[in-house]
Amino acid sequence: MIIVRILIRNMRLLFLFIILACLASCGGSPVSKKLALSDSLVITFNIPDTDSVINLVSTTDKKAIRKLAGFVAGKKKEQGKCGYDGNLVFYYKGAVWVPVVFKYSNAGCRQFLFDMDNKVMSTDMSDEAVNFLKSLAEGKNWY
Repeated sequence: MIIVRILIRNMRLLFLFIILACLASCGGSPVSKKLALSDSLVITFNIPDTDSVINLVSTTDKKAIRKLAGFVAGKKKEQGKCGYDGNLVFYYKGAVWVPVVFKYSNAGCRQFLFDMDNKVMSTDMSDEAVNFLKSLAEGKNWY
């Protein structure tokens, strides 16, 4: 009887360990995981293809940061020479964590561009990301 109890308890622990391991490995891409660690975010909107900032949005709202991190971690694409409409600067403990350049104003060339582990990466910008960024640029700060 004691052996059966020990086996059942050990099987429960093994089952719990397997579930936790699966959850940890299925939590998103390395990009989204790194960006989701951010504790603040500053978004600058520029006159397209210039350094002239026309709007700035900042937040410490984790929901908004995770939402934008998910957008940036989209499907990889070949880097295009698209120019830029602004920047997302993710911060962690007061220091720049990951700067991201984005282009959303040209339907044929919408992308996020950033450096991850010393490699320049480009990801496709979804329609949802475009709409979200446009609303922020217009001064609507809903998440």
